[in-house]
Amino acid sequence: MTRKKQESTWKDAEFVNVLRTADKLLGMCGRMLYHSKSMKQPTTIFNANVFNARAKKIWFGDMEIERDKEALLKLSRRLGPLYILYEMDGRFLEFIPTIGYIKSRAAVTVENGTISYSRDFSKYVEAITLRIQERRNINDR
Repeated sequence: MTRKKQESTWKDAEFVNVLRTADKLLGMCGRMLYHSKSMKQPTTIFNANVFNARAKKIWFGDMEIERDKEALLKLSRRLGPLYILYEMDGRFLEFIPTIGYIKSRAAVTVENGTISYSRDFSKYVEAITLRIQERRNINDR
């Protein structure tokens, strides 16, 4: 049984330009935002994976959605819809993902000038925000 050899997307000049654009706006692939995970903000996604509407991974690294908001919106204006997945949903795939898979696993979607959170990510952000506020209230006493 022979496997059909898959063409490398890295040889596609258009795709390389997409990767360069993402790097310019979001920073170098693989970036780390904090030296400790305890420093994270409510909308931090460690080892986030950003996919385009063709289900191609265009960037990965630590992302702070609120901090990177303008860069994400600008990137989406240039490339179309973006889908941000957690590390475990987008990094270690043993299959070529479909756009259906990408959309179903997206914690954050950037499309048409808006950034929207999945139900689960929204609940997570609310819980972390509340926890931070409670700590501040305790420290202010």
